[in-house]
Amino acid sequence: MLAEIQAGLRAFVGQTAWEELARTWVFRQGVQGRLSFKPEMIGSHWSRIVQADVVAVSWREHVVLVGECKWGTDRVSRQLVRHLVEQTLPNTIAALPGHGEGWRAIPALFARAGATADAQSLLGDHGGLLIDLPTLYADLGATSGES
Repeated sequence: MLAEIQAGLRAFVGQTAWEELARTWVFRQGVQGRLSFKPEMIGSHWSRIVQADVVAVSWREHVVLVGECKWGTDRVSRQLVRHLVEQTLPNTIAALPGHGEGWRAIPALFARAGATADAQSLLGDHGGLLIDLPTLYADLGATSGES
């Protein structure tokens, strides 16, 4: 029984807690003015063609952050970042009023183990954010008064 629990723990954390922590990170960064916009709504987006783990929207500023969450122990590859910026981001934006015309989009990657140098470079080319576990832990600890 313990082996079954241990085997399913990674998937459970990745599908629930890690995504919720990522959304909490976005909320707290927004409240503290550490993002380039102030999110008015934070959640996720699912449709028949796209799944976005983290979506933060500023209706007033016409800005949307679209994030992918990865709990794996390997660094995220350039291929996953490419999918985020070429598929997940535009398909999520298309669900906005006016199909997202005139919106500024920010890709975000919440990756427990971080990303490869190539992946970081591609994400940077698109003005994206990379938040790994140590960064998320430090930022959430700092915003809650913990060390």
